Amino acid sequence: MKLESELELQAYLDGELSPRQARKVAAAVSQDEQARLLLAELKWAKTAMAGAEPELKVPATPEFYWSKIRREIERVEQPVQPKLAPRFLLAWRRMMAPLAGVALVTFLTVYSFRLYDGAQNAKRHPAVVENLSEHTGAYSFRSQAENMFVVWVYDRSGETSGDTVEPDDEQVDQ
Repeated sequence: MKLESELELQAYLDGELSPRQARKVAAAVSQDEQARLLLAELKWAKTAMAGAEPELKVPATPEFYWSKIRREIERVEQPVQPKLAPRFLLAWRRMMAPLAGVALVTFLTVYSFRLYDGAQNAKRHPAVVENLSEHTGAYSFRSQAENMFVVWVYDRSGETSGDTVEPDDEQVDQ
């Protein structure tokens, strides 16, 4: 039996066919044994299921539910107001921000005076000249009276290599 015929039998049983189509299906059922068995099975299933489906009624009108949905959408769309800190925290923050700024300015002022008050003292501003090349040398000169520091860099290729012994060069006698 084709699917279309099975669907027509279901529609016939549910009373969804026009009178002309219903007569046509009734004639087909009377002539076909398989259609008669399927119709009997569909009738049995319909009677078995008749009491199994509870019919639920909506206790309120559809307008009630739509208004509830609208209210929920409006509630979700509203921006959430940030919670304010307690008043004592706001007052504390309002007082501490300027005090922290004053303390920072005071610290920097005292530190800068301590850093530059001893400009005459050479220990406070040591200048270190480090030469990492073995091909160049350097001499340095510092004048406290003129407040200057001079470094003279020269080429070592003019020096005689036999005059000095490097600390890394060790003589081994065997």
